[in-house]
Amino acid sequence: MSRRRAALAGVVIAAAYAALAALSGHLSPLARGPLLDGIGPPQAYRWVNPPPDLASGNQPPSSGVFHVPLGAGGSRPEVFVTSDNQVTVVVPKGAFDTKPGQVEVTLKVDPLDPLDPETLGSPGARLTIFGNAYRLRATYQPSGDDATLTLPLDAILLYPVTPNLHASVHTVYTSTDGRTWATQEGSDSLAQQQAEGPVPSLGYMMVAGEAGASPAGPAGGSTGSTSTAIVLIVLAACVGLVGLGLIVRGRG
Repeated sequence: MSRRRAALAGVVIAAAYAALAALSGHLSPLARGPLLDGIGPPQAYRWVNPPPDLASGNQPPSSGVFHVPLGAGGSRPEVFVTSDNQVTVVVPKGAFDTKPGQVEVTLKVDPLDPLDPETLGSPGARLTIFGNAYRLRATYQPSGDDATLTLPLDAILLYPVTPNLHASVHTVYTSTDGRTWATQEGSDSLAQQQAEGPVPSLGYMMVAGEAGASPAGPAGGSTGSTSTAIVLIVLAACVGLVGLGLIVRGRG
């Protein structure tokens, strides 16, 4: 009998975990990670050119050099993350064509100051830029010849939120020349401060949005209230599971 109770408890625990994971994924496509991801305070953003009040504690953002193997059908699927976790690049299968004599594509991600007028133009008159801009370059190896995309990449960019910098919607913008920008339809996770969108061609990318009076959550509430709700749901589930375990143990 005790074994049957233990097995029943295991089924209930697994079902509760699956339900909570499904809830996390339903709230945002960017939240489909481990169950407790994103509950802690967000990491400090690393700026190329930080606001004056954040300059003293700022750490420089990370660049990335990633290697995409080539196969018979083109490049292999890969997921790359910069060491500061501010940029994730998803490379689908066949994003780069196979080229005779080449074994891989080197993909480089470099952070830039988005307010440097000599390098980049504005994405729009009514838009506020959130965080750094990034440049994407790719070359075949060992030749070093430039590589171009045959399929869009997918980028997830971390963006900063400060008392004076927030918006209800954050969008990924891309540009081939750094001057003319195109908005990309994707996802925005206010709780995790991440915007996701396709990158149809190599060049530049950044996060921008229309600045608002106060940060707003995905359903019109505040980011804090959304995060608090998730925490309360997880804590309630944990308390219930602990209670179930004690009951089963007492009856065993």
